[in-house]
Amino acid sequence: MERNLIWIKPFLLVCIAGFMISMFLAGQSDSKTGISQMEAALMDSGDLDEMQKSDNLTVKKIFGLNAAEYDGILFYKGSGIMDVCELLVVKLKDNDQADDVEQAIRDRLDGQIQNFTNYGTDQIDLLNSSEIKIVGNYCFYAVSQKASRLAKIFSEHL
Repeated sequence: MERNLIWIKPFLLVCIAGFMISMFLAGQSDSKTGISQMEAALMDSGDLDEMQKSDNLTVKKIFGLNAAEYDGILFYKGSGIMDVCELLVVKLKDNDQADDVEQAIRDRLDGQIQNFTNYGTDQIDLLNSSEIKIVGNYCFYAVSQKASRLAKIFSEHL
């Protein structure tokens, strides 16, 4: 009986180490999907019809992100003054950039919510149902009635 107990500790240590290694290896790896492939997938869905593609200067103005620092940026925005619909997809050069991009997205979202509080109830509803995803070397942000569908398409094409 005592011989069997001697092997329990090493067995448990091996199991714990194996579990920790598998958790480490199961982390989200970087996507090989290019930003143009991601744009094509999102465009094919037809869910961006209500938005217009914006340039890198607009991204810099709205989010404070310099496009040259990333592998690619895709930004679509609603055309009206009261239109809060937006889609931002950023492919990172380095995963360490994710925190800065996420903070820029959250700052934008908080600012929009503050701007529309007390008079833009439809806009507030859309903003509150926005989708933010940070997966591997990609960051995703969508405000739209179709935000969850766009997020699903994004996830499927990573």
